[in-house]
Amino acid sequence: ASAALEGAAWGSDVSVPLAVTEPTVSTESLRDLLFRDVLGSATSKVGGSANRKSNVALAASTFNGRILLPGEVFAYNQVVGQRTEAAGFKKAGAYSNGETVQELGGGVCQDSSTLYCAALYANLEIVERHNHSYVSSYVPIGMDATVSWGGPDFQFRNNTDYPIKVVASYANSKVTFQIVGTKTDDYSVKITTETISTTAPTVQEVP
Repeated sequence: ASAALEGAAWGSDVSVPLAVTEPTVSTESLRDLLFRDVLGSATSKVGGSANRKSNVALAASTFNGRILLPGEVFAYNQVVGQRTEAAGFKKAGAYSNGETVQELGGGVCQDSSTLYCAALYANLEIVERHNHSYVSSYVPIGMDATVSWGGPDFQFRNNTDYPIKVVASYANSKVTFQIVGTKTDDYSVKITTETISTTAPTVQEVP
């Protein structure tokens, strides 16, 4: 096209060859396939203070409706953002260096842990996941995922052939996550856990 235009006389017509490549998948054919199946789902009961419940609900709302195209990665800290007062987070109990402390956003690990369970049931690729230093009461043992701004993160990848969507809801002190997409095979996921060993606590007397 550039060469034809450069060599054309002023006021003349120029013909440019056009090659049309039709898509292998059309919008019409995709419309009935997108987000038709629940790939994985998990619900956990939210306890604790009103501040903690508020944090869990707020974090869930930040990624409700989030869509991941094939190959894209969901990074919890990036999606939820820094847990600040300006962002609406409140102080609540959280684990830090082996102790329970009051910090902004306390409780948001329940969101990441419940979403981790949903991602496991959806058979998605887990990119990054870290367990708590204590056993979490709101998800089955071994199925928690701790997060901290500037520290541990929870990430999973859409390793399916179609877009997926995270659907989050909070009601009646329960948080629910669904991962919806397009199921292309008849798989099912079952999670089993086994306690390998236990460590007895040490006691230190401090006058």
